Amino acid sequence: MNDRLRWIRNSLKSQNIQGMIILNPVNIYYLTNIDAEGILLLTLKENFFLTDDRYIEKVQRTLMIDDEIIVVNRRGLTPEDYENYFMFCEDVGFEENYVTYAKYKEILRQYRIHSLVETEGIIEKQRQIKDFEEIKYIKKACEITDDCFTYLLKYIKKGMTEKQISDEIEKFFKASGGLPAFDTIVASRRKFVRSTLVSDRQRDKIRR
Repeated sequence: MNDRLRWIRNSLKSQNIQGMIILNPVNIYYLTNIDAEGILLLTLKENFFLTDDRYIEKVQRTLMIDDEIIVVNRRGLTPEDYENYFMFCEDVGFEENYVTYAKYKEILRQYRIHSLVETEGIIEKQRQIKDFEEIKYIKKACEITDDCFTYLLKYIKKGMTEKQISDEIEKFFKASGGLPAFDTIVASRRKFVRSTLVSDRQRDKIRR
């Protein structure tokens, strides 16, 4: 089992929580490196990732044997299958800051969970603590960003559009082995000269 999955399971155990349903794709990626639509279930003994035909091959290519995650095609699951996942769990955790009330009721009904309990943002808090690998990537991202800014100072010329500059930024990032974390926004400020029209009477006052 990878270190992050082992950590979350031990953390839940210390709170006397026997399992957890994880729906937030950011949290799923943090724990498993899976970048695909699905649901991560941590049960008493095993970890499951429920997805469908579109993502099964991609997920299986991502996972290592040591991850100890069973990939399940949820298209073939029956109501009884869902109920069996947490059959012997008294308390099951969920992401209260991510799950809507409608989804909360759906989870209770679908999995027949005895008690669905808040986990107080346990994964989100842990994500704030960066490990060596994450720090290395953050430093690399900062280097690429600095290099891009230096490059743009020479690249930008009068008459260029914001779209041209935005495209060049994304091109630079990709060539450097990175990707922008969000849509690139380039904004320029244009200087307008506003003329004031005055009446003949006002003009006469000015002349006086």
